Amino acid sequence: MTGRRIAYAVAALTIAASGYYFFVYLTRWEWNRALTSGVILLAAEIGLVGALVLDRIGRLRANLVPVSPRRGEPRPEVLARIRESAPAHRNHFAWLRPDRSNVFVPVLLGAGVLFSGIAWIVERIARATAGKSMEKGLALQLEGLAPPDSLIARESDPMALFAPARVRS
Repeated sequence: MTGRRIAYAVAALTIAASGYYFFVYLTRWEWNRALTSGVILLAAEIGLVGALVLDRIGRLRANLVPVSPRRGEPRPEVLARIRESAPAHRNHFAWLRPDRSNVFVPVLLGAGVLFSGIAWIVERIARATAGKSMEKGLALQLEGLAPPDSLIARESDPMALFAPARVRS
């Protein structure tokens, strides 16, 4: 038995045991132990799948036929075919050339100024109309949370609430 098969057997045994204990701990309502065995189960599964994928990639790599590099010039028909199938050169920033009269950037700048102005107007209207009514509504909502008047004297210092309690003798 090779070391790889032993590792696969240990991983499968770990998956089986941690999966079993995961469900045992769940039925016993032992959440921390169930989480621990679940993490072990997940780690063992990821390790086993990773090892199997790497093993499969290794087998595929072994089956590839090595290509010996040729020295000298490539064959002209191969080079011609590669050159004919190459994509055409594209200038990605052609709209920035000075000989073109493009309106892309000025339109974006103008739209930004326009939307900023609209947002400023909406904010000014909201500040002018919502301030007083929102304060009244908030005060009415918070009245239910206020302590009774019998607990707090109006003339007392509000910071006295944070002072240490006096011991009566």
